[in-house]
Amino acid sequence: MSLVEVLMATGLLLGSSAASMGLSSRVAATLVEDRQKLAQHERLEAEMQAVEARLITPTQEPLGQQLSCGERLRMLVAQLESQPPQAGVLRSLEVPEGTEELLIRLRSGDQERRRLYSPAAFGGCGEAPATPSSGDSALAMAGGGGDGAI
Repeated sequence: MSLVEVLMATGLLLGSSAASMGLSSRVAATLVEDRQKLAQHERLEAEMQAVEARLITPTQEPLGQQLSCGERLRMLVAQLESQPPQAGVLRSLEVPEGTEELLIRLRSGDQERRRLYSPAAFGGCGEAPATPSSGDSALAMAGGGGDGAI
């Protein structure tokens, strides 16, 4: 083998080694990014499940009185604000003006999850239906009570 052939072979070997190392480095960086995104996704999903569990858990009502949707929403916001989110997750709670709904935003890194929650969707809030008293004949007749005489 001549010196030129040895130098050419060495050059090709070094070039292919450098390309292979660059490719390996890129693959490793992509794997690290994917693992970080997966970890962010897992944190968001775990926090969303924890928040949703708190949303559907009935809240204590004072002395057995039924709360309105607005009151129940305020209690829920206070409960969620008193419990910090998981590490690495930012949580924001927003009640849009003029609604009885809660917009929950969770953020981890560059990923975000949003949920719109309404206490009325799960029932159990609002004013209890009025029951006619025996002294109110108009309500009693409208409700099917009374003797039918006008």
